[in-house]
Amino acid sequence: MKRKPMRGTKPALVVVAALALVAAVGTGTWAAMSDDERFTSGACDASNYRLEAETEGDAYEVSFEVQSSAPGETWDVVIEQDGAPILDGQRMTDEDAEIDVDVTVRDAADGDEFTATATPSGGGEPCTATLTR
Repeated sequence: MKRKPMRGTKPALVVVAALALVAAVGTGTWAAMSDDERFTSGACDASNYRLEAETEGDAYEVSFEVQSSAPGETWDVVIEQDGAPILDGQRMTDEDAEIDVDVTVRDAADGDEFTATATPSGGGEPCTATLTR
């Protein structure tokens, strides 16, 4: 007995596959569009830095990283929002010789320019980065 091919199955599979592809592309596009992140990076003395600000609703998530040359160094760190300090303190480099500081700014209306400065407590060139959202 010879089987007859089912009609309509192949076109239905093509339609389902096409819809899955559209959904995947649409989701990826939405995720890329919702990722509102900016950063700047550079070098100072024997260190590297990266300042990043990301929009989180009506707030900002600000991250400042410094890669130094040795673990256990103490640095003075200041992060400002439009010239007003939002973090001011000392941080010590971890076992990987890094400092990683994260600050959530609840009111984005206070300004969109961020400046971060890390200065080695023992003296040396400060690392300064400025970023405008």
